[in-house]
Amino acid sequence: MKTIGHDITKFLKHVFRVCLTRVLPPTFFLGGLLLIFLTPPGAANPEKFIVYFYSSETNINTFKSLKMEFDSYLAKFGDYEFQPFSDRKTFEEQVKDKPRCLVLLSSWHYANIHKAYVLKPMLVGVRNGQKYQKRILVASESAANIESVKTGPIASASSAQHTLSTLGEMFKDQDPVKNFKILTVPKDIDALMSVGFGMAKSALITENSLETLKTVNPPLYKKLKIVAESKESLLLIIAAPESFVTDAEKMIGIIQNMSTDPDGEKKIKMLGLEGWQTFDPSDESKVEG
Repeated sequence: MKTIGHDITKFLKHVFRVCLTRVLPPTFFLGGLLLIFLTPPGAANPEKFIVYFYSSETNINTFKSLKMEFDSYLAKFGDYEFQPFSDRKTFEEQVKDKPRCLVLLSSWHYANIHKAYVLKPMLVGVRNGQKYQKRILVASESAANIESVKTGPIASASSAQHTLSTLGEMFKDQDPVKNFKILTVPKDIDALMSVGFGMAKSALITENSLETLKTVNPPLYKKLKIVAESKESLLLIIAAPESFVTDAEKMIGIIQNMSTDPDGEKKIKMLGLEGWQTFDPSDESKVEG
């Protein structure tokens, strides 16, 4: 009767003959032996853990550097990967039915998909000590009224969907905003400069961006007036599939502690944030619907 040991011996002899026939180095054979005897039965490479990112609030055009920076940082803690997307549809297709991942997205986007994707919010971004923000519509003094705004392009760094949704909230008692012309730009500062150069009648930005303009371009800041403002909303949210919340705790801890590490802090700033806070149940009321 043949034994398991006999079968293994026969297999190893066959592998050794192949190595000799193909003039493979002895180290190849020895390496194979180590893999066979040192790998526990049933062991497999751990599944790569991916953080998927898409922001409907900002047109990020440095995806390669963003991915490289976050990948290099996360690699220090395990087999983790950061995957940013420039397209909402592609992002949602990748995230759908992924049981083991984290998603990093705007609170507006989260509100739109969290039920269908069964997501639970874990962390919320912080900037200038605040986790909330308001969006404002600003225009030059000569065009600082709703009727004038309607006639010209509205510059915005947000996606068209998000921009129209925000304008719809601002002008809920006005004409439908779907006919508004949107000028999409990379950043809020570009939206503001578009107004300054006459390329747009108004700009949809965050309050924080207007404060920044006050420092970097005081003359333009003085020429602008606020036409309308939105309600407060949360900054970027990190969420996990509900079935994965417990297993995701280690990764959540790594991300939450990024601001305590100088290198991690630099990565967070690439997202326009300075840190993270645990999502509180009271934050639900600030999630954009």
